[in-house]
Amino acid sequence: MKSVIFYRSHYGNTRAIADVLAREMIAEGHDAVVKDVRDRLPDMRDIDLAMVGSPTRMGRANGRAVRLIRRLRGSGFAGKSIALFDTYGPLPATEAEMEKGRHLIEPGAVGRLRKAAVDQGLPVYDHDLRCEVTGLKGPLKEQDVQKATTFAREFVTAAEK
Repeated sequence: MKSVIFYRSHYGNTRAIADVLAREMIAEGHDAVVKDVRDRLPDMRDIDLAMVGSPTRMGRANGRAVRLIRRLRGSGFAGKSIALFDTYGPLPATEAEMEKGRHLIEPGAVGRLRKAAVDQGLPVYDHDLRCEVTGLKGPLKEQDVQKATTFAREFVTAAEK
């Protein structure tokens, strides 16, 4: 299977997750390339699977990532599987701060990307990958790299069925 992992990253964390996803898909025996959403959209007719990721910033997804999803349907990708991922954080230190700022984290970029994909009629994988950034600019939480590896494996397995 041929796969493309689209991402937009500000500090490199979302790109790091995209790279982990691609490495795992390659380890599973599939072709996978990583592309910034700012790059030209490749010919999607030959692509079997896609992943799209964005950082969550102020509760939103990157606009270019959302527009890319809207373009996928008309690019020959309609009817093929898509999975979504994002990075977010850092999380507030207290529960009260978390409640006050929850709207900046949930539904996050994946929620916005999912809505765009569903609106386009794209078949979206049931699970999303959300990875936490521990500081303003990173790094990623250590266990989220393993979470990304597992996510890629599970997505490929589900798509092969």
